[in-house]
Amino acid sequence: MCKDLELQISALRKSRWVNLSGLVDCATKRLSKPICQSIQLLGKGSYNTVYKLVFADSTEIAASVSAHDDEDFNPQAKLSEIATMQFVRTSGLYPGITVPQVHAWDITFSNPAGAPYVLMDVVHGRKLDNITNDEKTLRGLDGMSNVQQLAVTKALAKLQSTLSAPVPFDKIGSITLNDEGGFIVGPLFTITQNNLGGPYQSLIDLWRAQLEREISHALREWSRLETEQLSRSLSEPKCTPQKFSELFQLLSSLIPHFVPPSPYLPLVLYHPDLALRNIFFDPIDDTKIVGLIDWGGAQILPLMLTAKFPDDLNSTGEDPCERPGIPDEGWKAVPHDWTSFGDTSKWPNVFRGPNDQVDLTIRASAMIKRYYLRQHFGVCFAQDHHDRYGDYNLGRAMLFAHAPYYLKFHEAITGGWTSLVDHAEWIRETYWRLNAVKQDGRSAALIVGPNVYRTSMEKSVFDLNIFETQFSEDVQDGEEEEDMGE
Repeated sequence: MCKDLELQISALRKSRWVNLSGLVDCATKRLSKPICQSIQLLGKGSYNTVYKLVFADSTEIAASVSAHDDEDFNPQAKLSEIATMQFVRTSGLYPGITVPQVHAWDITFSNPAGAPYVLMDVVHGRKLDNITNDEKTLRGLDGMSNVQQLAVTKALAKLQSTLSAPVPFDKIGSITLNDEGGFIVGPLFTITQNNLGGPYQSLIDLWRAQLEREISHALREWSRLETEQLSRSLSEPKCTPQKFSELFQLLSSLIPHFVPPSPYLPLVLYHPDLALRNIFFDPIDDTKIVGLIDWGGAQILPLMLTAKFPDDLNSTGEDPCERPGIPDEGWKAVPHDWTSFGDTSKWPNVFRGPNDQVDLTIRASAMIKRYYLRQHFGVCFAQDHHDRYGDYNLGRAMLFAHAPYYLKFHEAITGGWTSLVDHAEWIRETYWRLNAVKQDGRSAALIVGPNVYRTSMEKSVFDLNIFETQFSEDVQDGEEEEDMGE
């Protein structure tokens, strides 16, 4: 290995267990290449670090190295990611979507690189995630002009429409290869490499399996509790066994009602990290996408559950600040709608330094723009779906308007017991509202509703537990007063 290459390696960021000299040796031997002349960092994410290797024959290879250690890495999830990339490249279902060709991989930690790696082609194109406005206050889609925002949003919608082609599978899960090298659907993997089991024949099977996993967790972890609190760390929400049981029963009862109507059930491929950081555009044409990367956690799901906006269009109630009277329910799959400032005099004061106050309205204005760009995205998706597939279904034409409640339900039931607690109010209120309006339990009517509940149907229920709660609080207050008296 030449000294220049050794110097380059010594200057690169890497996980402590990764051997970049070993990675170069693996790539050289596996791909039968001449000497490697250079190595540089292409990108670093939460799950992988990618390096570009350039060989003496001018070949460029992207080497993606897992950022997980051997305790957190899931080899089957990585194999599913590779199989998905191969499926997208070879199936013929996704014209215009360029995915890098995978040449070789190793999913062990015992190879000379010291970590799992994938060797693939380098994708060339323009990245738009680092564009800034003239004042350098906004970045990415937010930093673009209105005209460019519209063009890029339309391109993203067409990309998602292309991915929404019906697939030749009949199960919910993630793509993998069988022993003969054919594509099949295997267990359902998340972007964090969590295995949700499966494959599943239906959404009901998937959701019931997730609730069973939570009961298995309870039997394993909560059978020897010394207190009535299930949480074991500050990162976990406070919850008693009784509250968990209530939410568990409520979610279970809602499962049959949240199976979407048939127009939304075709199985399609879902990319869980659709964002400008993973998309390459034509160098001179912002309407043309030339590459899509980072397929980890890709899934085969009913169309309704894939109707999530690209990350660049999402917004939360805490960015740039919380507003009094406008709660943020904290969903990952459904954005919080910023549509106005409200009373800015009640906003917090944020400073970069002494006498350097941050103008939060700049960021807030960008969030409001995202709201309208989401409407544009939904319309462009429907138009492309009609043009591409000849789809005249009015329900699917409103897919992104109709999906939020189904996305919320799916997130609540697949996110573990902490997700049940985090969204307790939504679960309860949704149950009581459906109980009030859905008299025919067999009806497959579409479920829509407000982004944030501002009133409660629970007031019509006589919950006698309130006296137990008050008694418990009084006892606790009495104990605290005794402690203070001592």
